[in-house]
Amino acid sequence: MREENYWKRALRTPVTRRRTLALGLAGGILIACGDDDDDGKQGNGGGDGKLPPGFEPVPPGISKTLVDYRKKYGSYRFADLAGQADGPQSGGTFRYSTYPGVTGWDVTGPEGDTLASFASAHFNGLLTFRMNDKENPDNLYPAVGDLAQSWEQKDDLTVSFKLHQGVKFHDTAPVSGRELTSEDVAYCFKVYQGTQDPTKGIAQQPIFSEVDKIETPDKHTVVVKFKAPAAYFLNSLMYPVAVIFAKEAFEKPDIFKKTPIGTGAFVLDKWDPPNVHSGKKNPTYFRKDPVSGKQLPFVDAFEAPMLLGNHPQEVAQFRSGNLDTLWVQGKTELDNVVGSVSGALGQVEIPPPGFQPYMVLKLDKPPLNDRRVRRALQMAIDINGIIDSVAEGLGAPGYAQDYSYFGRNWPWSIEELDKLGAAHKYNVDEAKKLLKEATGAEKGMGRPLKVMVSTIPGTGTDVAKLMIGYWRNAGIDVVLDEYGVQDLTRWSTALFAKQWGDLDGVFAGFAGPGMDPDQYAYGPLNSKSPRNFFWVNDPKLDKLTVDQRRLFKEEERRKALEEVMKIDLGEAYRIWGVNPYKLSARQPWAFNVLDTIHAWSNVGWGQKSNEVVWINQKLKKA
Repeated sequence: MREENYWKRALRTPVTRRRTLALGLAGGILIACGDDDDDGKQGNGGGDGKLPPGFEPVPPGISKTLVDYRKKYGSYRFADLAGQADGPQSGGTFRYSTYPGVTGWDVTGPEGDTLASFASAHFNGLLTFRMNDKENPDNLYPAVGDLAQSWEQKDDLTVSFKLHQGVKFHDTAPVSGRELTSEDVAYCFKVYQGTQDPTKGIAQQPIFSEVDKIETPDKHTVVVKFKAPAAYFLNSLMYPVAVIFAKEAFEKPDIFKKTPIGTGAFVLDKWDPPNVHSGKKNPTYFRKDPVSGKQLPFVDAFEAPMLLGNHPQEVAQFRSGNLDTLWVQGKTELDNVVGSVSGALGQVEIPPPGFQPYMVLKLDKPPLNDRRVRRALQMAIDINGIIDSVAEGLGAPGYAQDYSYFGRNWPWSIEELDKLGAAHKYNVDEAKKLLKEATGAEKGMGRPLKVMVSTIPGTGTDVAKLMIGYWRNAGIDVVLDEYGVQDLTRWSTALFAKQWGDLDGVFAGFAGPGMDPDQYAYGPLNSKSPRNFFWVNDPKLDKLTVDQRRLFKEEERRKALEEVMKIDLGEAYRIWGVNPYKLSARQPWAFNVLDTIHAWSNVGWGQKSNEVVWINQKLKKA
């Protein structure tokens, strides 16, 4: 009762950042003091007041604050930093903070999506995308080769790959450094199809579901043939857990879960939750840097203490120089850290569609099976209020689809989403009206709404707590099932294994992820998809999500995907919050530590970029 009254008081007046902090929702954000000196190592961390090419004119609904901060902290300026001329250099250890997000390394199991944050440090896929200071991080990247030296789309039903020769697995038993062949690729693809064991390849099955045959005409050639045109396939192979492992490791489940034995840039040194994840340079790694042509990886090791549940400690370690990069929690903190840590560089990056706070609903459970109730839950949330408070203006309305595929440099606005059928516009009176029409209850839903929510400090938790507060303000009785850092597996089991018990909703962060819009369409919304963790069972979506897979012409596919969005948003199958921009800081000596629209360095898919990170020893010693 006391908590409910607390939220009523909190939501009587407009939410501001200061009020959010006062309410205790800052999630451990440390606004630390420090001197304002800048010795000129790399400048003061800000830009020259320009937006990247293509970002102007700015569309309606984008705040001046957001424009100003993208100008000030845009990544485009990293290519011309003075220290770039000294490298890339080899040696040193790259240090960043991470979290104990998984119980093991089985990329084919229920935790496959979560392992996207870790696996790419140790494994390779056939394709990847470039992540370095000279690339444009704001848009969907074209594919580049990883294990594949070249590839060819021979027709709508056939793709062939030529593998690099001489690629070796890590020298760890039972694989013991043997050479990778086309048979390894074929074996993994068949596991990912789930035909042998439907509990395997859960994260990857939609990518391979329409594969008909996998042929290996020689040791270094793989030919994939499809049952139907698969316009999504090549981009989807950049997904960071579409990786290649060894059969002999997979057939020993205890080893496969405990040790990532891949071909990747780093061999596992320690996986010791809740303490550290670390890796050492793979001495037989096959890749060269695409910019300089030098051997990768550049650093000798990476070391990632698991500090994400202790943000003040993260900030303290960054200030002392013990961390090379920091996931900054808020605009105020970004300005403070960049302004007080000598030479630190800030980055404000466009929100990724694949990771954002939102709520999954048990859609077959009354009254959540009523569209009116779901739309009421959505319109009861003041999204702009949350953007202005928790995200300090640096956020976008939540929704999971890759807007860069639609030729956009900015996420959709509330007005644009509502034109597509969404209920994102705040209207608490209409929400109460819909709830009464649907349930007959004088107040709320007529029964409690039980939701699982994190207590881990951070922006996602802040957003979830404010969404809950808005629902309570609309008269909904919300009951919380809370979990912390040490209990992440309980959340993972609930969401990915659909073991909900009596829950009505689960707050989530993973909304994809994907490198092709199919992974935001067919993956979560088709009733036959093993990645549909969201209880969606809609015949119209089943048809439309398959139809868009067949379209190789981008304009035709965009129109088909818009039809998917209209149904998804109109039905309010998931309840969206806000998608905060990613804010980060890095030390002046750290290069190629770059957030992108799809890969946050280095917590997230950005672990792939560990192999191109380099440390400027001269600047570090200065």
